[in-house]
Amino acid sequence: MTSPRVTSPNSINESWRKQFRRLHGELTAAEQRAGEYFEGHAESAYQSITEVVVNSGIGYGTIIRFCQKLGCKGFQEFKLLLATDRFVHAQSDHHPGGDHESSAERRIKTDLMETLRLLEDSDLQKTAERLLKCRVVLVAGVASSAPLVLSLAWKFSRIGIDARPSMEGYVMAVNATLLGKSDVLFAVSSSGATKDILHAADVAASQGASVIALTNFSNSPLSQIAEISLFTTASRDPLKAEVPSLIAGEAIAEMLLERLLTIAPERRDHLLRSSKAVSDRKL
Repeated sequence: MTSPRVTSPNSINESWRKQFRRLHGELTAAEQRAGEYFEGHAESAYQSITEVVVNSGIGYGTIIRFCQKLGCKGFQEFKLLLATDRFVHAQSDHHPGGDHESSAERRIKTDLMETLRLLEDSDLQKTAERLLKCRVVLVAGVASSAPLVLSLAWKFSRIGIDARPSMEGYVMAVNATLLGKSDVLFAVSSSGATKDILHAADVAASQGASVIALTNFSNSPLSQIAEISLFTTASRDPLKAEVPSLIAGEAIAEMLLERLLTIAPERRDHLLRSSKAVSDRKL
């Protein structure tokens, strides 16, 4: 089986549309359809691959192969081409604009309002109950999700939950094999389609552990594996990766911590003990 032909890395600097037209005859019918879709949907630069799959009806594999044949490693790199294309810049002039500070303020407010609006109280309750009963919770996430992984693990640990952060693919896969029926894998992935996270979730589920997802998309592969999913709503500029999504994720983390302490107020004693344990470490 031959690997897909890709363009030279040097050609990445030219318009992806020129590459698409030059390679048109070498693409499959499905890959041609993917290129035509992106030509007509510049907003894909601000969407995840899951959103594009749902909106276009084109499969994950086809989109990835199309991106690779254009010389990109994957969809994320292709989005950078799409976002820096002059046509997309013309479109993005109408993206929340004005001065950067006011634009960021509007985006943060929108992300938080939509996240809280979509948050199901029953899912928050079930998540809290499951965490309080578990032996160990493995909090897993990679790349831009890593800060949120550390934050969640820290919050859980402060109230006496044995939370262990894992942010590297091979390590989290191995750690997932140590989980059992009384354990939880808390998977953090904005796209819900990150390979390392999906693999760890599959491994944890095969061990009988509960899988809880924190993700942006209800129809993502991760949410299909998870028993419970908590959804954030966050706009993503591909040039900034997924940094804005952390704000919505932190809001979920705070809501979850409050619910944990509401269900189990005795956990506040552990919060006090842990505070005393580090009190002499502060100036």
